[in-house]
Amino acid sequence: MRRWGSVLVAAVVLLAGIAAPRPVRGGAVPLAPAAVAPGPVSLLSYNVEGLPWPLTQGRTRAAAAIAAELRGLRARGAAPHVVAVQEAFGAAQKAIGPAAGYRYAAFGPDAALRSPAPADAAARAFLAAASAWHGETEGAQEDSGLAIFSDYPIVAVEQLAFPRFACAGYDCLANKGVLAVALRVPGVAAPLVVLDTHLNARTASGVADARSLAAYRRQVDLLRAAVARWEAAGLPVVVAGDFNVGNDPARGAYLAAALVGADRLTVSGSEISCGPVCRSLALVPSIARAKTIVFARAPATAIGTVQGFGALPDGERLSDHLGVMRAFDLNG
Repeated sequence: MRRWGSVLVAAVVLLAGIAAPRPVRGGAVPLAPAAVAPGPVSLLSYNVEGLPWPLTQGRTRAAAAIAAELRGLRARGAAPHVVAVQEAFGAAQKAIGPAAGYRYAAFGPDAALRSPAPADAAARAFLAAASAWHGETEGAQEDSGLAIFSDYPIVAVEQLAFPRFACAGYDCLANKGVLAVALRVPGVAAPLVVLDTHLNARTASGVADARSLAAYRRQVDLLRAAVARWEAAGLPVVVAGDFNVGNDPARGAYLAAALVGADRLTVSGSEISCGPVCRSLALVPSIARAKTIVFARAPATAIGTVQGFGALPDGERLSDHLGVMRAFDLNG
């Protein structure tokens, strides 16, 4: 078997937009060193509802509470090794990782990063129909909101911003895209690649469903291409994020065809929409009605059961989403 270093070099050659990985610095509360013994890798995907004020309120306190919950899991030896978050727009949300004791962090595209993807005739027509009233002409005002916190060293980072013809409605005000990291996991020959994303909303985008679906499909195509580049290097891959399928069969079918059919990923855990504000873990992980989804591809094999995160004993939630946590055997 090739050593992980040569595999990673092959992956980096295939990628554009590589950013230097960095350890967490500043603001971290000293904790016991994170466990790095060989064994299964646990991952949490969580939309932390970090939209800026006045779109949301009280999210600074909520971010501190999320970090405290993760710290509690760490004290019990049950913290996920990797946390992929969405809507980490503010400083409070970006500080969740260090406050919870994660030693390494990577962040997605900032507001200035642009995609080099060329626009074809259909994309140009889509751009020509952009609505100023729905935030499609102003350019990104916020970063991607993506972050990955890790107990394992981050050895490579890829940041991919979706192009302007792959966003619809108010979603265009954030520079959504894909964040990918390669992690050095003890006892595993090749790095584990984790991709984090947040796809276009439907109703909340403020535009017609047909327009948001067109943007959604373009985003799925770009995500699929990113996954395929890492897989071509022979690396284990986990894909996490807020996929905003909801009650839209067209979205679910397109996502399934791209990631499950073409990329041969397996749905390892999902949070589903059970009403306007109702969220629950799917008893059988699936894409149907899903919001948060965790996918994996062999040799990353899901083990154990799906765990939720962010629901409090009194029934309240720390976010408008539930976190999805799953463990993986990377030697399967």
